[in-house]
Amino acid sequence: MNNLEIKQEIRGEEVVLLCSGRLDANWAGYLNDYIDRLVREGYYHLSLDLTAIEYLSSAGIRSLVQQYKNLKSVNGWLYIMAMSENVTQVLSMVGMDKMLSQQPGEVKPSFEKQQSKALVKKEGTTLEIISSEGKAKKTAIFYGNPGLVLQSGYTEKDARLIQSKENHFAFGLGAIGQSFGECKNRFGEYLMLGKSVAYLPADGSGKPDYMVSSGKLVASMTELYGIHFDGDFSHLIRFEQVEHDTTTGISQLAEGISELTGLTRFAMVMVAESGGLIGVSLNVPPIEGRKIFSFPEIKEAVNFTAEPVYNKMLSLSVGYFSSERKEEAGKFLRPMQPGKSMKAHIHAAVFPFVPLKKTDINLGETIDFLFNNSELTDILHLTNDTREIVGLGESQFVNGFCWITPAESKIEKTK
Repeated sequence: MNNLEIKQEIRGEEVVLLCSGRLDANWAGYLNDYIDRLVREGYYHLSLDLTAIEYLSSAGIRSLVQQYKNLKSVNGWLYIMAMSENVTQVLSMVGMDKMLSQQPGEVKPSFEKQQSKALVKKEGTTLEIISSEGKAKKTAIFYGNPGLVLQSGYTEKDARLIQSKENHFAFGLGAIGQSFGECKNRFGEYLMLGKSVAYLPADGSGKPDYMVSSGKLVASMTELYGIHFDGDFSHLIRFEQVEHDTTTGISQLAEGISELTGLTRFAMVMVAESGGLIGVSLNVPPIEGRKIFSFPEIKEAVNFTAEPVYNKMLSLSVGYFSSERKEEAGKFLRPMQPGKSMKAHIHAAVFPFVPLKKTDINLGETIDFLFNNSELTDILHLTNDTREIVGLGESQFVNGFCWITPAESKIEKTK
């Protein structure tokens, strides 16, 4: 047999894969894709029956080891329950036989089944409160004037230096650098995520940059406007689709969170698989009265997603949401859907997909892992394209976690 055939048996939360044929460089990718699909569907416990594998190459070994490590890092496991003589001999010679064939412990119930506090189903999406601290409302600080983007009206007096710090989150327009003069040709969409800051330079490069605080190095940036809040989160919420191959719109998610928690104002950090993002980013910094939103300059100055992008990648989003009729920070927010009361401002960073823990997920550890072990692909200001007929709609997500903090808005004036 010159190919690789895989059959599966689902046993509760465990999946047994019966593999036959060759596991070589030509077919290792097929095994990886097969396992990745199972992980996306929520299966983190995989057992392999390799008794019908005729040939195993180094490429096949690399795939097995990588998937073993990936699943172990998210509290899952992959192990070989049975293997052919050829596989046994090859793995023994490279010293991987004991590691890959070590029988794992008993499959534990999923995190959400153990600790879920409340649940709501909304249009094919299940939202569950995994933990709830019941903490008092915090204050979200709104700095600057986002409206100056339209006139490219930012000057040195609008800029301020901000520094990253543990458990602090922010997003807006800024650039890594110590002054307005240093950053004036690079100001773009940014995210501050605890010790890490990331932004998309509006210099036409399309390549995001980031800095992580370490030792005496403190990641800092010059900000034109921003929304800030401390991550003293009151709720951890997990959401997932009732059926596979479906997605959750960001407005649907926000409404479900509001319904589940009773909050009408909240800040959120979300880690989720993307089902297609809709957003914008600047290619030209909004200073010195530069023409950005006039025609034809807008075609080069602003990057609009022409279709949903980054499907099946991992998104790390920060946002502020309010359904209050009187919202002090109204100039920072836009309606999420026509005719609906929920308004928001959201920025998202994009990374290659990696599976998320189902148990004991920690936001700080997740952020550190992404910035230290993955590649930051893009940063977008998420929008809703409501144009008739040709409108793309809103960003969609597939399975993820949301950290929520109730937050009253406070406007902080520029100097």
